[in-house]
Amino acid sequence: MIDLNHPLWNTLSSAGPNTAELLKKLTRNEGDFYDTVDILAENLSHQLSWYDVTAYALPHLARLCRTLDVEKKLYLIANTGAAVAAESDASLLSDSEAFREFHEGLTALRQETQELLEHHMEQIKTLPDDLPQVFAVAALALLGNRSHALSLYLFAPWDEFPAMCSDPDCGWYEDSIDFSGTPETVTPGEPDEEGVWFGNLLDAIGDRELLPRLPYLYGTCTCPECGTSGPFWEWMLHAMEEA
Repeated sequence: MIDLNHPLWNTLSSAGPNTAELLKKLTRNEGDFYDTVDILAENLSHQLSWYDVTAYALPHLARLCRTLDVEKKLYLIANTGAAVAAESDASLLSDSEAFREFHEGLTALRQETQELLEHHMEQIKTLPDDLPQVFAVAALALLGNRSHALSLYLFAPWDEFPAMCSDPDCGWYEDSIDFSGTPETVTPGEPDEEGVWFGNLLDAIGDRELLPRLPYLYGTCTCPECGTSGPFWEWMLHAMEEA
């Protein structure tokens, strides 16, 4: 964990105000907690981009999370998920300080998230507005596949998703497969272990928007041009990489 007074913080990319100063405010319990978290979340995940500062902020957020009551923990984690998911585009080198900092924070936040899911589901379900759903996607970012979570952030409210054929000789690409009903070219499938867990979480919080899409997200896409088939998640991520 890098001290918040270290000059390194002045060299890291972010989308807004000085991250170290925001973390200090939260640590000292200065100002309105929720307003500061909102600003910090925008600072770390504006336009769902990856910012270098996120890796170094994560251990501090994890340490802060351990000191909070359940309501504030839920809010912090719900608003941290997008920044964590964006790491799937970062390609951090495993021998880098950024990689070590990110995974130090990720490990601790995973523990906090798992504890909330196991012991505080009723409070998750009664969060205001769309926060139960936001928390669920954040939990996927922390506990599951971060690329999957990033795609859910990018394509909310999940009426349309892109896909690209895996056959390099084909090149079929569709940027807006309609998921609001029965998507053409996609056959529903049985969710894997992650999909079952995530589906159970969505069901527990009463979600009726993302849950019906899961069988297709974990299903099979068939290219209408060359007939090649493959896992939809992979074809969607392939489309995102090539976009």
